[in-house]
Amino acid sequence: MLRKIVKTVASNFGLKVLAAVFAVILWLVVVNIDDPKINKQYTTSVVIENADYLTNQGKYFQVLNDSNTVVFTVTAKRSYIEKLSSTDFKATADMKNAEIDGTNNTARVPIEVTAVRYSGQVTITKATQNMEISLEDLLQAQFVIGSATTGQLAEGCALGEVTVSPNLLKVSGPESVVSRIDHVTASINVTGVSSDVVDSVIPVLYDTEGNTIDTTDLTINLSTVTVTANVLDTKDVSVIVNVSGTPAEGFDFVDMSIEPETLKIKGTSSALNHVTSITIPATAMDISGTRGDITQTIDVTEYLPKGVTLADPSKYKITATAHIAQQASKTLSIFTSGIQVLNLSDGLTLKFDNAVVRVPIEGSKEAVDRLNGSNVSASVDASGLTEGNHELELILEVEAGVEHARVMVPVTISVGEDVPQQPDDNEPDMTDEPTDDNNNNNNNNNNTAEDGDLEE
Repeated sequence: MLRKIVKTVASNFGLKVLAAVFAVILWLVVVNIDDPKINKQYTTSVVIENADYLTNQGKYFQVLNDSNTVVFTVTAKRSYIEKLSSTDFKATADMKNAEIDGTNNTARVPIEVTAVRYSGQVTITKATQNMEISLEDLLQAQFVIGSATTGQLAEGCALGEVTVSPNLLKVSGPESVVSRIDHVTASINVTGVSSDVVDSVIPVLYDTEGNTIDTTDLTINLSTVTVTANVLDTKDVSVIVNVSGTPAEGFDFVDMSIEPETLKIKGTSSALNHVTSITIPATAMDISGTRGDITQTIDVTEYLPKGVTLADPSKYKITATAHIAQQASKTLSIFTSGIQVLNLSDGLTLKFDNAVVRVPIEGSKEAVDRLNGSNVSASVDASGLTEGNHELELILEVEAGVEHARVMVPVTISVGEDVPQQPDDNEPDMTDEPTDDNNNNNNNNNNTAEDGDLEE
């Protein structure tokens, strides 16, 4: 049996080997016709490795000309190509391999493309490709984050302390960008707010002109911060300015004018309840030896009561003017016929015992000069009086800054109808007689000395 098999195999052996070779070739041809090798282009993004290699050298790099995207060709059988996509390949640029051109501050980094799947079944063909980068000095800086608000608070409210937490921002990036940063601000909206408000906001970087800075190329340690705005109550209070010292001889302090007369303050309701005015001590306004008005600009912030501040910090100054006037004195001669009698009981008659009442006055020269016996309103109060002789205090209406002595007027009360009193034809006219030194120099030296005495 074995001999028969050997004979069969050996018979026409050459033809049989040829047939076998032909069969293999035919199989290969069929396979390649059915699943041929083809080429296909793929695009993928370049992954940067060891980026800190350059940053550790104080360098910031930026990819130029979109060279962080690579196009390459893959050769493989159709059956594999159809299963592949761009995500099946990885392109890397290792910064350790960067070829730096110090003259132009640029560098070239070789790009290596590898297959993630079917790496043994595909061939990646490409020309030498490099990622181009620019180099710049890396700058690091830190900034205190300032606070700001937008919008208008509710009526009667004022902004208190506005805080930012955390308030320190660390920035790193290209020197050309970081060096432009002037300040950093976190802003909170307080529109219509009447109580404390808290919000999470993004810090904004500004240059010296107030323009915002693009943070695309920057590394920042904080993406958001917490801003807290304290909302306080407000109150309008008057301002009082005291004076110290004495004007020059012959001059007097008349009054004080203040601009503005009131200020708006802010604080908690409990703090505001105890404040009725802002008092400026006498040490702030010294009028010693003055012969005319004196004006002072006063910073009120140091005189504010504890627990309150100005609602508008920009309005921290007031202008106070102490009005100083030259003093004068004279005696007013008032006809009793012109004195008004008040509250006299029905059925009674009041008669003045004298036709003229002399009233010494003193005050600022301008005010004293404006007064005379005919333009002063005078009256007496006869409330509760009965028949007989009495002395009534003369009531005068004079302008501010003028003082007069207390003058008692003798009168007689009788029963009967009130008959208008006529001045005695034999009584000489009485003129207002100045008695101060300045006025005496301008009047007849024959005026009697007793006319200038202040009678009690």
